[in-house]
Amino acid sequence: MNTTGLMTTLRMKAMGSFASKIFLAQAFSILILSLVFTGYFIHRERRAMTEILLGKGTLLAQQLADTGRIGVFAESPELLAEPMRAIMEQKDVLQARVFNLEGKLISGRNVVQGTKKGTVIRENLPGSAVPSPQPKKPLTISKTGISEFWVPIQSAPLFSPEEAHIYTDNPEQKDDRIIGYAVVALDTSRLDSTYRGLIWKSISLCLAFLAVALWFAYRIAHGISRPLNSLKERVNALGKGKAVESIQVETNDEIGELSSAFNTMAESLRIRDQEKEHLEAMLRQAQKMEAIGQLAGGVAHDFNNILCAIIGFGTLLEMGMEKNDPARRHLDQILSAADRATSLTQGLLTFSRKQILNPHPVNLNAIVHRIEKMLNRLLTEDIELRLSLSGQEPNVLADSGQIDQVLLNLATNARDAMPNGGLLTITTGEAKPPEEFLATSALLPATRYALLTVTDSGSGIAEETREKIFEPFFTTKDVGKGTGLGLSVVYGIVKQHNGHILVNSDPGKGTSFLIYLPMTSNDNLPPESSNSPSLPVAGTETLLVVEDNPEVLNLHRTVLETFGYGIIEALNGEDAIEQFNRHQQEIDLIIMDVVMPKMNGKQAYLEIAKIRPDVKVLFMSGYTADIVLEKGISIDDFNFMHKPATPMELLRRIRDILDA
Repeated sequence: MNTTGLMTTLRMKAMGSFASKIFLAQAFSILILSLVFTGYFIHRERRAMTEILLGKGTLLAQQLADTGRIGVFAESPELLAEPMRAIMEQKDVLQARVFNLEGKLISGRNVVQGTKKGTVIRENLPGSAVPSPQPKKPLTISKTGISEFWVPIQSAPLFSPEEAHIYTDNPEQKDDRIIGYAVVALDTSRLDSTYRGLIWKSISLCLAFLAVALWFAYRIAHGISRPLNSLKERVNALGKGKAVESIQVETNDEIGELSSAFNTMAESLRIRDQEKEHLEAMLRQAQKMEAIGQLAGGVAHDFNNILCAIIGFGTLLEMGMEKNDPARRHLDQILSAADRATSLTQGLLTFSRKQILNPHPVNLNAIVHRIEKMLNRLLTEDIELRLSLSGQEPNVLADSGQIDQVLLNLATNARDAMPNGGLLTITTGEAKPPEEFLATSALLPATRYALLTVTDSGSGIAEETREKIFEPFFTTKDVGKGTGLGLSVVYGIVKQHNGHILVNSDPGKGTSFLIYLPMTSNDNLPPESSNSPSLPVAGTETLLVVEDNPEVLNLHRTVLETFGYGIIEALNGEDAIEQFNRHQQEIDLIIMDVVMPKMNGKQAYLEIAKIRPDVKVLFMSGYTADIVLEKGISIDDFNFMHKPATPMELLRRIRDILDA
């Protein structure tokens, strides 16, 4: 059971516990009762205040109708003056009016707007007309802030059957008729204000009651759930990676079961701590490797295009120079540095598994001789480089650029191990890996092996350090003086060549790296080629060059035109199709960049092949091999060159394709 599972179980247990049920039941009951009581109280008080207001208004209108009957008969405002004054003196009365049956206003008084009781009253102000149809019984009309009470004025007083026996000798009177209407308007704003105040007071009392009641309910539930809180604290501490003590199981109920489960889980996690730390370390290393791979893939394209231009134009400049030109020495340094940058880039791509190796039979002695000058420049003046090469010329199947990278990295590592100077020795020969290694390794086939040994007289490597030197990012150097990638790259390259590397070292006695590589027959070595530009690399054919990088396009145009080729240029895939349509009978070969805007090289080639299926094409790219494969270009199915390539390599490849 993991921490998340236990927390989920804990919440489910807590929500289903008796204490939680009590709290929820109490809280729900208190809430419902409070809302019902508050709502009933507010409704009852509102109804009572409304009934009082309606009774008062009707009574005042009835009083005005009774006392003003004579004034209505005579239609005399003077006779209505006293009844009107008596009504207007009543609290909340805003207006009093008397109409005859035809709706003519006989007398009316309004309280001046904004005045209070006792202020001047304006008489005979117009008011509302008699409602239509004319009411036969008392009528109430409510408006915003005002309620009007209309009472018909009878020709004689009307009494209830009980009152008629007391106030009249003719309880069966039938000839009474309506002769007018008495209207009294009361101010209801005070009622509304009182009602709003009542609502706020009721809500405040309800909230206060709820707060007190829920607090008591919470205290009751908290007392019941206190054991669960202790378990929850330990679970949270365990989830944060803190050390926790086992919980004493005191009961056999749900809390006791959870405590037992927690103790079991805590013990299991303590046992797995070492394995967890190991897995986290492996994950961090894998993430670092992935980050380097992404970085290498991101910079490879632009960097390779830059190197392509440097190497290309530098080579053209060298070809036009006299052998005794003083500037040739400087140019050689530029080209050597560019070659080294190319090897470094390819080594980084190989380390990140984004570079496809190009193994071919090579002479190990020739590789060491070729890189000797670069190694001398890499080492300090107080370090002597000594070569001891085999006279049997050991030949191996390898990518010479990657072997260069191995030697450069090992020489750099040896230089840092000899800060006060020393001796660096590189030897080649034929040897057999140790028997114990061959018995336990299935990676190396049963064949002859060439041995490349790099030995320094430096400080040596301790035994505990030797076990980690090939791990990525492991370094014994100070921060900022090493990345820990050099020996990891060496290890990866050797393994990709089906070889193996061993380390012999003792503190204070120097270090030797022994690299075993499978040998190949001398018959497999390619014939030596001339470095001078000869007639076979030139031609008169017309080539369509498709390249979106202006510098690389300029280089291709200069090189190809120098050697006699006709050039048609295109900046992207769509432009290539358009140019091919115009010159399809003239074009003998297409040199196509793989990754381009608007349309990539593979898509453009497929469209061109529909026009002329037998067209020849040479794809080139500075992107990493995995991206090239994503664009549909397989090295086994298409003619392909990786940037940067020297002008002579490009010319020979073009000549090979055209002559095939």
